[in-house]
Amino acid sequence: MPPKVYASQACRACRRLKRKCTREVPTCALCYRLGKNCEYAETAASDSTISTRLSHIEQILHVDGVSPSRSLPGISPAAFFPRPAEAFPLPFFLDSEYLSPQGLNSLSWSQNPQLHQVVAEHLDDDRVALCEEYLKTVHKWLPIVSRKRLLNELNSDPAEVDGCLAIFLLCIKAFSTKDGECAKTSSWYLLARSLCSEAESAGFVSLRLVQSLVLLAVYELSHAIYPGAYLTLGRASRLGILLGIHDRKNNQLFKPAETWTLREEQRRTSWAIFLLDRLMNIETNLPFTVPEPVQDELLPINDEDWDEGKIVPSEPLFTLSFSSLTAVGSFAKMCQAAHMLGKVLSHRASKRSLQDVGSLLPEAVALHSALSALHLSIKEYISGTTSSDFSISGIISLSLCCSAQLLLYNMYGCNEPLVLIEQSRIAMETEMQSVSLHGIKSISFDVMPAIARANIECPLITQCLYHVATECAWFVREDHEPQMYSALEDVVRELKSTGEKWRIAMEYLALLQQAGVLSLITVDTDGSSTLTPSSG
Repeated sequence: MPPKVYASQACRACRRLKRKCTREVPTCALCYRLGKNCEYAETAASDSTISTRLSHIEQILHVDGVSPSRSLPGISPAAFFPRPAEAFPLPFFLDSEYLSPQGLNSLSWSQNPQLHQVVAEHLDDDRVALCEEYLKTVHKWLPIVSRKRLLNELNSDPAEVDGCLAIFLLCIKAFSTKDGECAKTSSWYLLARSLCSEAESAGFVSLRLVQSLVLLAVYELSHAIYPGAYLTLGRASRLGILLGIHDRKNNQLFKPAETWTLREEQRRTSWAIFLLDRLMNIETNLPFTVPEPVQDELLPINDEDWDEGKIVPSEPLFTLSFSSLTAVGSFAKMCQAAHMLGKVLSHRASKRSLQDVGSLLPEAVALHSALSALHLSIKEYISGTTSSDFSISGIISLSLCCSAQLLLYNMYGCNEPLVLIEQSRIAMETEMQSVSLHGIKSISFDVMPAIARANIECPLITQCLYHVATECAWFVREDHEPQMYSALEDVVRELKSTGEKWRIAMEYLALLQQAGVLSLITVDTDGSSTLTPSSG
Protein backbone atom coordinates (compact mmCIF):
# COMPACT_ATOMS: atom_id res chain seq x y z
CA MET A 1 0.00 0.00 0.00
CA PRO A 2 1.58 3.34 -1.03
CA PRO A 3 2.28 5.85 1.75
CA LYS A 4 -0.19 8.69 2.18
CA VAL A 5 0.77 12.13 0.86
CA TYR A 6 -0.04 15.22 2.90
CA ALA A 7 -0.27 18.86 1.90
CA SER A 8 1.67 21.47 3.85
CA GLN A 9 -1.49 23.32 4.92
CA ALA A 10 -5.26 22.93 5.17
CA CYS A 11 -7.47 22.82 2.10
CA ARG A 12 -9.49 25.84 1.03
CA ALA A 13 -12.84 24.48 2.32
CA CYS A 14 -11.51 23.63 5.80
CA ARG A 15 -9.82 27.00 6.10
CA ARG A 16 -13.01 28.77 5.07
CA LEU A 17 -15.08 26.79 7.60
CA LYS A 18 -12.34 27.00 10.24
CA ARG A 19 -12.35 23.20 10.60
CA LYS A 20 -9.42 20.95 11.34
CA CYS A 21 -8.12 19.48 8.08
CA THR A 22 -6.46 16.07 7.77
CA ARG A 23 -4.48 17.51 4.77
CA GLU A 24 -4.60 14.24 2.85
CA VAL A 25 -3.95 14.46 -0.90
CA PRO A 26 -5.87 14.45 -3.15
CA THR A 27 -8.92 14.70 -0.77
CA CYS A 28 -9.02 15.39 2.97
CA ALA A 29 -11.30 13.34 5.23
CA LEU A 30 -13.93 16.07 5.67
CA CYS A 31 -14.28 16.84 1.95
CA TYR A 32 -14.38 13.11 1.22
CA ARG A 33 -17.20 12.59 3.74
CA LEU A 34 -19.20 15.58 2.44
CA GLY A 35 -18.60 14.71 -1.20
CA LYS A 36 -17.04 18.10 -1.98
CA ASN A 37 -14.13 19.06 -4.21
CA CYS A 38 -10.98 19.37 -2.14
CA GLU A 39 -8.59 22.11 -3.31
CA TYR A 40 -5.27 23.11 -1.85
CA ALA A 41 -3.44 26.40 -2.39
CA GLU A 42 -0.91 26.51 -5.24
CA THR A 43 1.97 26.71 -2.80
CA ALA A 44 0.73 23.60 -1.00
CA ALA A 45 0.38 21.40 -4.08
CA SER A 46 2.08 18.05 -3.71
CA ASP A 47 3.99 16.17 -6.36
CA SER A 48 0.97 14.00 -7.11
CA THR A 49 -1.24 17.08 -7.48
CA ILE A 50 1.27 18.70 -9.86
CA SER A 51 1.46 15.49 -11.87
CA THR A 52 -2.34 15.38 -12.10
CA ARG A 53 -2.49 19.00 -13.28
CA LEU A 54 0.24 18.46 -15.87
CA SER A 55 -1.65 15.45 -17.20
CA HIS A 56 -4.76 17.62 -17.48
CA ILE A 57 -2.78 20.30 -19.37
CA GLU A 58 -1.49 17.63 -21.75
CA GLN A 59 -5.07 16.59 -22.48
CA ILE A 60 -6.02 20.21 -23.22
CA LEU A 61 -3.06 20.64 -25.56
CA HIS A 62 -3.79 17.37 -27.34
CA VAL A 63 -3.87 18.14 -31.08
CA ASP A 64 -4.57 15.70 -33.93
CA GLY A 65 -3.77 12.73 -31.75
CA VAL A 66 -0.41 14.23 -30.71
CA SER A 67 0.07 15.43 -27.16
CA PRO A 68 3.19 16.81 -25.46
CA SER A 69 3.62 13.55 -23.55
CA ARG A 70 3.56 11.54 -26.78
CA SER A 71 5.66 13.92 -28.82
CA LEU A 72 8.15 14.61 -26.06
CA PRO A 73 8.49 11.61 -23.74
CA GLY A 74 7.96 12.49 -20.10
CA ILE A 75 6.71 15.79 -18.73
CA SER A 76 9.61 17.80 -20.12
CA PRO A 77 11.62 17.21 -23.31
CA ALA A 78 14.66 18.57 -21.46
CA ALA A 79 15.08 15.13 -19.91
CA PHE A 80 16.19 13.65 -23.23
CA PHE A 81 17.19 16.66 -25.31
CA PRO A 82 20.84 16.41 -26.44
CA ARG A 83 23.53 18.86 -25.44
CA PRO A 84 25.96 20.62 -27.81
CA ALA A 85 29.36 19.10 -28.44
CA GLU A 86 30.83 21.59 -25.93
CA ALA A 87 29.46 23.66 -23.07
CA PHE A 88 28.82 27.36 -23.69
CA PRO A 89 31.97 29.36 -22.78
CA LEU A 90 30.94 31.39 -19.73
CA PRO A 91 33.84 33.90 -20.10
CA PHE A 92 31.93 35.36 -23.06
CA PHE A 93 29.59 36.98 -20.52
CA LEU A 94 31.75 36.92 -17.39
CA ASP A 95 35.25 38.02 -18.49
CA SER A 96 36.15 38.20 -22.18
CA GLU A 97 39.88 38.29 -21.34
CA TYR A 98 39.67 34.54 -20.82
CA LEU A 99 37.62 33.81 -23.96
CA SER A 100 39.02 31.87 -26.90
CA PRO A 101 37.02 31.89 -30.16
CA GLN A 102 35.07 28.67 -30.54
CA GLY A 103 34.89 26.43 -33.53
CA LEU A 104 31.81 27.27 -35.58
CA ASN A 105 30.26 23.87 -34.86
CA SER A 106 31.22 23.52 -31.20
CA LEU A 107 27.75 24.57 -29.99
CA SER A 108 25.73 22.78 -32.64
CA TRP A 109 26.99 19.27 -33.40
CA SER A 110 25.18 16.76 -31.21
CA GLN A 111 23.03 13.74 -31.92
CA ASN A 112 20.35 11.91 -29.95
CA PRO A 113 18.39 9.01 -31.47
CA GLN A 114 15.38 9.74 -29.28
CA LEU A 115 15.06 13.31 -30.58
CA HIS A 116 15.27 12.19 -34.19
CA GLN A 117 12.72 9.46 -33.54
CA VAL A 118 10.26 12.04 -32.16
CA VAL A 119 10.77 14.33 -35.16
CA ALA A 120 10.59 11.42 -37.62
CA GLU A 121 7.06 10.61 -36.39
CA HIS A 122 5.92 13.97 -37.78
CA LEU A 123 7.86 14.09 -41.05
CA ASP A 124 7.35 12.35 -44.36
CA ASP A 125 9.80 9.62 -45.21
CA ASP A 126 11.10 11.53 -48.23
CA ARG A 127 12.82 14.53 -46.65
CA VAL A 128 14.36 15.55 -49.97
CA ALA A 129 10.85 15.91 -51.43
CA LEU A 130 9.83 17.96 -48.38
CA CYS A 131 12.75 20.35 -48.92
CA GLU A 132 12.14 20.57 -52.66
CA GLU A 133 8.55 21.64 -51.99
CA TYR A 134 9.81 24.30 -49.55
CA LEU A 135 12.33 25.57 -52.11
CA LYS A 136 9.47 25.99 -54.60
CA THR A 137 7.28 27.98 -52.21
CA VAL A 138 8.46 29.89 -49.12
CA HIS A 139 12.03 29.99 -50.44
CA LYS A 140 10.78 32.18 -53.30
CA TRP A 141 9.82 34.90 -50.80
CA LEU A 142 12.80 34.54 -48.50
CA PRO A 143 15.74 32.74 -50.20
CA ILE A 144 17.96 32.32 -47.14
CA VAL A 145 18.80 28.62 -47.47
CA SER A 146 21.56 27.18 -49.66
CA ARG A 147 19.96 24.48 -51.79
CA LYS A 148 23.36 22.90 -52.31
CA ARG A 149 24.27 22.77 -48.62
CA LEU A 150 20.81 21.61 -47.50
CA LEU A 151 20.68 18.68 -49.92
CA ASN A 152 24.25 17.73 -48.98
CA GLU A 153 23.24 17.61 -45.29
CA LEU A 154 20.22 15.42 -46.07
CA ASN A 155 22.48 12.92 -47.83
CA SER A 156 25.19 12.98 -45.14
CA ASP A 157 25.71 10.85 -42.07
CA PRO A 158 23.45 12.28 -39.29
CA ALA A 159 26.46 12.37 -36.97
CA GLU A 160 28.17 14.86 -39.30
CA VAL A 161 25.40 17.48 -39.61
CA ASP A 162 24.01 20.15 -37.32
CA GLY A 163 21.95 18.61 -34.53
CA CYS A 164 19.22 21.23 -35.17
CA LEU A 165 18.66 20.11 -38.78
CA ALA A 166 15.77 17.90 -37.64
CA ILE A 167 14.09 20.90 -35.98
CA PHE A 168 14.64 22.98 -39.12
CA LEU A 169 12.89 20.30 -41.22
CA LEU A 170 10.00 20.28 -38.76
CA CYS A 171 9.65 24.07 -39.19
CA ILE A 172 9.51 23.54 -42.96
CA LYS A 173 6.80 20.93 -42.44
CA ALA A 174 4.73 23.43 -40.42
CA PHE A 175 4.14 25.42 -43.63
CA SER A 176 2.08 22.53 -44.97
CA THR A 177 -0.67 23.77 -42.61
CA LYS A 178 -2.96 25.55 -45.06
CA ASP A 179 -5.95 26.28 -42.84
CA GLY A 180 -5.39 29.51 -40.95
CA GLU A 181 -7.99 28.48 -38.36
CA CYS A 182 -5.82 25.59 -37.13
CA ALA A 183 -2.43 27.25 -37.59
CA LYS A 184 -2.03 27.96 -33.88
CA THR A 185 -2.77 24.35 -32.97
CA SER A 186 -0.87 22.57 -35.75
CA SER A 187 1.05 19.66 -34.23
CA TRP A 188 4.06 20.42 -36.44
CA TYR A 189 4.13 24.05 -35.34
CA LEU A 190 3.68 23.26 -31.63
CA LEU A 191 6.38 20.60 -31.66
CA ALA A 192 8.81 22.80 -33.64
CA ARG A 193 8.25 25.71 -31.27
CA SER A 194 8.79 23.49 -28.25
CA LEU A 195 11.98 21.93 -29.64
CA CYS A 196 13.40 25.34 -30.55
CA SER A 197 12.92 26.47 -26.96
CA GLU A 198 14.56 23.32 -25.64
CA ALA A 199 17.50 23.69 -28.04
CA GLU A 200 18.08 27.24 -26.79
CA SER A 201 17.86 26.09 -23.17
CA ALA A 202 20.32 23.28 -23.88
CA GLY A 203 22.89 25.81 -25.13
CA PHE A 204 22.73 25.29 -28.89
CA VAL A 205 23.98 28.21 -31.00
CA SER A 206 23.88 27.28 -34.68
CA LEU A 207 22.77 28.60 -38.04
CA ARG A 208 20.10 25.92 -38.43
CA LEU A 209 18.58 26.90 -35.09
CA VAL A 210 18.54 30.59 -36.09
CA GLN A 211 16.91 29.66 -39.40
CA SER A 212 14.37 27.51 -37.56
CA LEU A 213 13.36 30.53 -35.49
CA VAL A 214 13.17 32.68 -38.62
CA LEU A 215 10.81 30.19 -40.26
CA LEU A 216 8.71 30.04 -37.10
CA ALA A 217 8.50 33.86 -37.08
CA VAL A 218 7.44 33.88 -40.76
CA TYR A 219 4.83 31.21 -40.02
CA GLU A 220 3.48 33.18 -37.06
CA LEU A 221 3.46 36.44 -39.02
CA SER A 222 1.65 34.77 -41.94
CA HIS A 223 -1.07 33.44 -39.64
CA ALA A 224 -1.29 36.57 -37.44
CA ILE A 225 0.01 34.75 -34.35
CA TYR A 226 0.97 37.82 -32.30
CA PRO A 227 2.83 38.67 -30.14
CA GLY A 228 4.41 35.28 -30.86
CA ALA A 229 5.90 36.39 -34.19
CA TYR A 230 7.51 39.47 -32.63
CA LEU A 231 8.93 37.49 -29.70
CA THR A 232 10.19 34.63 -31.88
CA LEU A 233 11.97 37.05 -34.19
CA GLY A 234 13.62 38.67 -31.18
CA ARG A 235 14.98 35.28 -30.16
CA ALA A 236 16.30 34.70 -33.69
CA SER A 237 17.98 38.11 -33.64
CA ARG A 238 19.67 37.54 -30.27
CA LEU A 239 20.86 34.08 -31.30
CA GLY A 240 22.13 35.46 -34.61
CA ILE A 241 24.09 38.15 -32.79
CA LEU A 242 25.69 35.44 -30.63
CA LEU A 243 26.52 33.56 -33.81
CA GLY A 244 28.08 36.72 -35.25
CA ILE A 245 26.01 36.95 -38.43
CA HIS A 246 25.15 40.65 -37.96
CA ASP A 247 28.70 41.93 -37.57
CA ARG A 248 31.55 39.60 -38.49
CA LYS A 249 34.33 42.01 -37.44
CA ASN A 250 33.16 42.29 -33.84
CA ASN A 251 32.26 38.63 -33.44
CA GLN A 252 34.03 37.28 -30.36
CA LEU A 253 32.39 33.92 -29.78
CA PHE A 254 33.09 31.97 -32.98
CA LYS A 255 35.77 31.68 -35.60
CA PRO A 256 34.79 32.87 -39.11
CA ALA A 257 32.88 30.56 -41.44
CA GLU A 258 35.20 28.25 -43.35
CA THR A 259 33.32 28.21 -46.68
CA TRP A 260 31.98 30.93 -48.95
CA THR A 261 28.57 29.24 -49.20
CA LEU A 262 28.13 29.12 -45.42
CA ARG A 263 29.16 32.76 -45.15
CA GLU A 264 26.63 33.82 -47.77
CA GLU A 265 23.91 31.76 -46.05
CA GLN A 266 24.70 33.51 -42.77
CA ARG A 267 24.44 36.88 -44.51
CA ARG A 268 21.08 36.01 -46.07
CA THR A 269 19.71 34.81 -42.75
CA SER A 270 20.83 38.03 -41.09
CA TRP A 271 19.14 40.12 -43.78
CA ALA A 272 15.92 38.09 -43.44
CA ILE A 273 15.78 38.85 -39.71
CA PHE A 274 16.40 42.54 -40.45
CA LEU A 275 13.69 42.62 -43.11
CA LEU A 276 11.08 40.92 -40.92
CA ASP A 277 11.91 43.18 -37.99
CA ARG A 278 11.35 46.35 -40.01
CA LEU A 279 8.16 44.93 -41.53
CA MET A 280 6.72 44.08 -38.11
CA ASN A 281 7.50 47.54 -36.74
CA ILE A 282 5.57 49.53 -39.35
CA GLU A 283 2.56 49.98 -37.05
CA THR A 284 4.36 49.96 -33.68
CA ASN A 285 6.54 52.35 -31.72
CA LEU A 286 8.65 49.56 -30.24
CA PRO A 287 12.45 49.63 -30.47
CA PHE A 288 14.04 47.66 -33.29
CA THR A 289 15.04 44.11 -32.44
CA VAL A 290 17.81 44.07 -35.05
CA PRO A 291 20.58 46.71 -35.25
CA GLU A 292 21.26 48.73 -38.39
CA PRO A 293 23.68 47.15 -40.91
CA VAL A 294 27.35 47.89 -40.37
CA GLN A 295 29.09 50.33 -42.71
CA ASP A 296 30.81 47.64 -44.81
CA GLU A 297 27.80 45.29 -45.01
CA LEU A 298 27.36 43.37 -48.27
CA LEU A 299 24.14 42.62 -50.11
CA PRO A 300 23.22 39.02 -50.99
CA ILE A 301 24.36 37.79 -54.37
CA ASN A 302 21.80 37.47 -57.18
CA ASP A 303 19.30 34.68 -56.62
CA GLU A 304 19.88 32.74 -59.81
CA ASP A 305 23.56 32.15 -59.00
CA TRP A 306 22.65 31.42 -55.37
CA ASP A 307 20.18 28.68 -56.29
CA GLU A 308 22.67 27.15 -58.70
CA GLY A 309 25.37 27.11 -56.01
CA LYS A 310 27.78 29.40 -57.87
CA ILE A 311 30.44 31.52 -56.17
CA VAL A 312 30.20 35.12 -57.43
CA PRO A 313 31.09 38.58 -56.05
CA SER A 314 28.79 40.54 -53.72
CA GLU A 315 27.88 44.21 -53.93
CA PRO A 316 28.11 46.50 -50.85
CA LEU A 317 25.00 48.05 -49.29
CA PHE A 318 26.56 51.50 -49.05
CA THR A 319 27.97 52.52 -52.43
CA LEU A 320 27.80 55.32 -54.97
CA SER A 321 27.48 52.87 -57.89
CA PHE A 322 27.37 49.15 -58.58
CA SER A 323 29.89 47.23 -60.67
CA SER A 324 28.96 46.39 -64.24
CA LEU A 325 30.31 42.86 -63.64
CA THR A 326 27.62 41.91 -61.10
CA ALA A 327 23.84 41.74 -61.04
CA VAL A 328 21.84 42.85 -58.00
CA GLY A 329 19.15 40.20 -57.52
CA SER A 330 15.59 40.40 -56.24
CA PHE A 331 16.44 39.41 -52.66
CA ALA A 332 19.12 42.11 -52.61
CA LYS A 333 16.40 44.54 -53.75
CA MET A 334 14.24 43.36 -50.84
CA CYS A 335 17.15 44.07 -48.47
CA GLN A 336 17.63 47.55 -49.93
CA ALA A 337 13.90 48.27 -49.55
CA ALA A 338 13.94 46.99 -45.94
CA HIS A 339 16.95 49.22 -45.20
CA MET A 340 15.11 52.26 -46.57
CA LEU A 341 11.99 51.26 -44.62
CA GLY A 342 14.13 51.26 -41.47
CA LYS A 343 15.41 54.75 -42.33
CA VAL A 344 11.85 56.04 -42.71
CA LEU A 345 10.81 54.41 -39.41
CA SER A 346 13.74 56.13 -37.67
CA HIS A 347 12.76 59.43 -39.34
CA ARG A 348 9.21 59.01 -38.04
CA ALA A 349 10.52 58.45 -34.52
CA SER A 350 12.64 61.60 -34.78
CA LYS A 351 9.70 63.62 -36.10
CA ARG A 352 7.53 62.54 -33.19
CA SER A 353 10.13 63.66 -30.66
CA LEU A 354 10.87 67.08 -32.23
CA GLN A 355 8.72 70.21 -32.37
CA ASP A 356 10.74 71.91 -35.12
CA VAL A 357 9.83 69.81 -38.13
CA GLY A 358 11.71 72.20 -40.38
CA SER A 359 15.02 70.71 -39.29
CA LEU A 360 13.87 67.29 -40.55
CA LEU A 361 12.60 68.41 -43.96
CA PRO A 362 15.99 68.09 -45.72
CA GLU A 363 16.21 64.49 -44.52
CA ALA A 364 12.64 63.83 -45.70
CA VAL A 365 13.48 65.19 -49.17
CA ALA A 366 16.60 63.00 -49.29
CA LEU A 367 14.58 59.93 -48.28
CA HIS A 368 12.03 60.71 -51.00
CA SER A 369 14.79 60.93 -53.62
CA ALA A 370 16.43 57.68 -52.50
CA LEU A 371 13.11 55.82 -52.39
CA SER A 372 12.09 57.12 -55.83
CA ALA A 373 15.38 55.89 -57.30
CA LEU A 374 15.00 52.49 -55.63
CA HIS A 375 11.37 52.26 -56.78
CA LEU A 376 12.41 52.86 -60.39
CA SER A 377 15.28 50.38 -60.10
CA ILE A 378 12.98 47.63 -58.81
CA LYS A 379 10.38 48.25 -61.53
CA GLU A 380 13.11 48.00 -64.18
CA TYR A 381 14.34 44.76 -62.61
CA ILE A 382 10.84 43.24 -62.62
CA SER A 383 10.20 44.22 -66.24
CA GLY A 384 13.60 42.83 -67.27
CA THR A 385 13.46 39.47 -65.51
CA THR A 386 12.38 36.40 -67.46
CA SER A 387 11.85 34.11 -64.46
CA SER A 388 8.51 34.08 -62.64
CA ASP A 389 10.31 32.82 -59.53
CA PHE A 390 12.50 35.89 -59.27
CA SER A 391 9.66 38.25 -60.18
CA ILE A 392 7.85 37.11 -57.01
CA SER A 393 10.60 38.40 -54.73
CA GLY A 394 10.89 41.42 -57.01
CA ILE A 395 7.22 42.20 -56.38
CA ILE A 396 7.78 41.81 -52.64
CA SER A 397 10.69 44.25 -52.78
CA LEU A 398 8.50 46.77 -54.66
CA SER A 399 5.80 46.33 -52.00
CA LEU A 400 8.32 47.02 -49.22
CA CYS A 401 9.52 50.11 -51.07
CA CYS A 402 5.91 51.30 -51.41
CA SER A 403 5.37 50.75 -47.68
CA ALA A 404 8.35 52.98 -46.93
CA GLN A 405 7.11 55.64 -49.37
CA LEU A 406 3.57 55.64 -47.98
CA LEU A 407 4.90 56.00 -44.43
CA LEU A 408 7.01 58.97 -45.48
CA TYR A 409 4.29 60.62 -47.55
CA ASN A 410 1.64 60.27 -44.84
CA MET A 411 3.92 62.25 -42.53
CA TYR A 412 4.02 65.21 -44.90
CA GLY A 413 0.82 64.99 -46.96
CA CYS A 414 -1.47 66.77 -44.50
CA ASN A 415 -2.92 70.16 -45.53
CA GLU A 416 -2.32 71.64 -42.11
CA PRO A 417 1.11 73.07 -41.19
CA LEU A 418 3.44 70.38 -39.88
CA VAL A 419 5.03 72.46 -37.17
CA LEU A 420 3.65 72.37 -33.65
CA ILE A 421 4.83 75.84 -32.66
CA GLU A 422 4.09 79.25 -34.09
CA GLN A 423 6.36 79.94 -37.02
CA SER A 424 5.95 80.64 -40.70
CA ARG A 425 5.46 77.83 -43.18
CA ILE A 426 8.59 77.28 -45.28
CA ALA A 427 8.67 76.54 -49.01
CA MET A 428 10.25 73.08 -48.57
CA GLU A 429 7.28 72.04 -46.45
CA THR A 430 4.82 72.94 -49.20
CA GLU A 431 6.96 71.18 -51.81
CA MET A 432 7.16 68.03 -49.67
CA GLN A 433 3.40 68.09 -49.23
CA SER A 434 2.88 68.26 -52.98
CA VAL A 435 5.31 65.39 -53.56
CA SER A 436 3.61 63.33 -50.84
CA LEU A 437 0.06 63.74 -52.16
CA HIS A 438 1.18 62.83 -55.68
CA GLY A 439 3.14 59.81 -54.38
CA ILE A 440 0.21 58.48 -52.32
CA LYS A 441 -2.14 58.74 -55.29
CA SER A 442 0.32 57.14 -57.72
CA ILE A 443 1.01 54.16 -55.44
CA SER A 444 -2.67 53.68 -54.60
CA PHE A 445 -4.02 54.13 -58.12
CA ASP A 446 -1.27 52.52 -60.21
CA VAL A 447 1.48 50.55 -58.47
CA MET A 448 -0.23 48.45 -55.78
CA PRO A 449 -3.28 47.48 -57.89
CA ALA A 450 -0.83 46.13 -60.48
CA ILE A 451 0.92 44.17 -57.71
CA ALA A 452 -2.47 42.87 -56.56
CA ARG A 453 -3.32 41.69 -60.07
CA ALA A 454 -0.08 39.67 -60.14
CA ASN A 455 -1.82 37.41 -57.58
CA ILE A 456 1.31 36.10 -55.83
CA GLU A 457 -0.66 35.47 -52.60
CA CYS A 458 2.30 36.28 -50.35
CA PRO A 459 1.72 37.24 -46.70
CA LEU A 460 4.70 39.64 -46.76
CA ILE A 461 2.81 42.12 -48.97
CA THR A 462 -0.50 42.10 -47.03
CA GLN A 463 0.44 45.08 -44.84
CA CYS A 464 1.05 47.26 -47.89
CA LEU A 465 -2.17 46.03 -49.54
CA TYR A 466 -4.08 46.97 -46.39
CA HIS A 467 -2.46 50.41 -46.24
CA VAL A 468 -3.29 51.08 -49.88
CA ALA A 469 -6.88 49.95 -49.36
CA THR A 470 -7.29 52.64 -46.67
CA GLU A 471 -5.78 55.25 -49.00
CA CYS A 472 -8.07 54.20 -51.86
CA ALA A 473 -11.06 54.48 -49.54
CA TRP A 474 -10.00 58.02 -48.63
CA PHE A 475 -9.87 59.03 -52.30
CA VAL A 476 -13.20 57.30 -53.00
CA ARG A 477 -14.92 59.18 -50.21
CA GLU A 478 -13.28 62.43 -51.29
CA ASP A 479 -14.03 62.55 -55.02
CA HIS A 480 -15.64 59.19 -56.05
CA GLU A 481 -13.21 58.56 -58.92
CA PRO A 482 -14.23 55.35 -60.78
CA GLN A 483 -10.55 54.47 -61.28
CA MET A 484 -10.00 54.50 -57.52
CA TYR A 485 -12.98 52.21 -57.00
CA SER A 486 -11.35 49.79 -59.43
CA ALA A 487 -8.01 50.04 -57.61
CA LEU A 488 -9.70 49.31 -54.28
CA GLU A 489 -11.44 46.28 -55.79
CA ASP A 490 -8.14 44.86 -57.05
CA VAL A 491 -6.47 45.26 -53.66
CA VAL A 492 -9.38 43.77 -51.69
CA ARG A 493 -9.66 40.86 -54.11
CA GLU A 494 -5.98 40.01 -53.61
CA LEU A 495 -6.37 40.18 -49.83
CA LYS A 496 -9.31 37.77 -50.04
CA SER A 497 -7.37 35.41 -52.28
CA THR A 498 -4.34 35.51 -49.97
CA GLY A 499 -6.60 34.99 -46.96
CA GLU A 500 -7.48 31.51 -48.24
CA LYS A 501 -3.93 30.45 -47.28
CA TRP A 502 -2.70 32.97 -44.75
CA ARG A 503 -4.81 34.26 -41.87
CA ILE A 504 -2.97 37.61 -41.71
CA ALA A 505 -4.89 38.72 -44.82
CA MET A 506 -8.23 37.86 -43.21
CA GLU A 507 -7.31 39.93 -40.15
CA TYR A 508 -6.57 42.92 -42.38
CA LEU A 509 -9.90 42.42 -44.15
CA ALA A 510 -11.61 42.42 -40.76
CA LEU A 511 -10.00 45.80 -40.01
CA LEU A 512 -11.18 47.14 -43.37
CA GLN A 513 -14.67 45.90 -42.57
CA GLN A 514 -14.51 47.63 -39.20
CA ALA A 515 -13.45 50.89 -40.88
CA GLY A 516 -16.30 50.70 -43.38
CA VAL A 517 -13.95 50.31 -46.36
CA LEU A 518 -15.50 47.08 -47.63
CA SER A 519 -18.91 48.70 -47.73
CA LEU A 520 -17.68 50.94 -50.53
CA ILE A 521 -17.36 47.99 -52.92
CA THR A 522 -18.58 44.44 -53.38
CA VAL A 523 -16.07 41.81 -54.50
CA ASP A 524 -17.73 38.43 -55.09
CA THR A 525 -16.00 35.10 -54.67
CA ASP A 526 -16.11 34.49 -58.43
CA GLY A 527 -13.90 37.55 -58.98
CA SER A 528 -16.61 39.86 -60.29
CA SER A 529 -17.22 43.21 -58.63
CA THR A 530 -19.72 46.00 -58.43
CA LEU A 531 -19.40 49.59 -57.40
CA THR A 532 -21.11 50.88 -54.29
CA PRO A 533 -20.70 54.67 -54.34
CA SER A 534 -20.85 56.30 -50.96
CA SER A 535 -23.17 59.19 -50.20
CA GLY A 536 -20.22 61.50 -49.68
